[in-house]
Amino acid sequence: MVRRAFFWLIIASFSAFFGEVTIGATLYPFFTFCGLLVILPLYGLHTLILGSVVYHFGKPRFETLYLAGVIFGLYEAYITKVVWNPEWESPIHIGGIGIFEVLVIVLFWHPFMSFILPIGFAELLTSKRNVLPSPILKRPYSFAFIFGMLESSNSPSPFASFTSAVSTLGVILLLIYIWRQKFDRDDDMEGLLPTKRELRFLIPMLLLYYVVLGFGINPAAIPEIGAQAVIWLLYALTFYLIYRALKRSKREDIERVECELDFYRLFIFSLIFTISAVLFSILEVQFHELKFIILTILWLVGSGIGIISFWKSAKWALKA
Repeated sequence: MVRRAFFWLIIASFSAFFGEVTIGATLYPFFTFCGLLVILPLYGLHTLILGSVVYHFGKPRFETLYLAGVIFGLYEAYITKVVWNPEWESPIHIGGIGIFEVLVIVLFWHPFMSFILPIGFAELLTSKRNVLPSPILKRPYSFAFIFGMLESSNSPSPFASFTSAVSTLGVILLLIYIWRQKFDRDDDMEGLLPTKRELRFLIPMLLLYYVVLGFGINPAAIPEIGAQAVIWLLYALTFYLIYRALKRSKREDIERVECELDFYRLFIFSLIFTISAVLFSILEVQFHELKFIILTILWLVGSGIGIISFWKSAKWALKA
């Protein structure tokens, strides 16, 4: 049980890093009360529960993982209220819904960054199987540079970027090192994810987070029924699509591509991320518009990827 619990901590750390730290939303997930009591449990529970559903009721392929990630991303409705009432000026707001917030945060960021990447890295660490999008595996250092650039866009200073990267990645590398030394052995990741019986405990725990944080974080931002109904419909559609996708994935053969998570490459990845984050933070001190440019590109590219990914996944799930 200790081994599985340690793995759960690692996968929660992956999710918090890719989902929060790489965009500068949470700089110190391991060293703040919010990080330890909210971010790590919230991201960990989502990843473990949804990952368990994918692995136990279907097979891990892009469509099943992506649609599960959309369910993850929808927490930005009732917990943070970002899709209804973001802290920034929403460029397009229709019917009480932030259109870009849904396209970028719900359909792109969380499916890829908070879910697919953590699951993919965890697979490399355990099953030595690749389920990551091929560009990530082919050009990991390029993505480390991009992630560092994104982190800088919300970082208050170069020093904050440096300490955030070093502290977070330092802890993650330490966790991976301990795993390799004490717990690593050849087995399938499915056996490390929560069992169906354990889900009976974890799902209510996640729902409790929804209730507590939903009423605890700006409850006045919850809109009228009309705007909520759009989110209900998106939930219903995504649940239906993931049901179809999981059902179809059972009939599909998935090519097993062996690939191991090399510690040296992880260290270089971490180093490039840190250098990139600090470098762009320094540049943004001199050129304030750079933050806006980075985020604008992210939103434009992310919205396009989100639309295409959702469409392709839905089309695959509904195919007879």
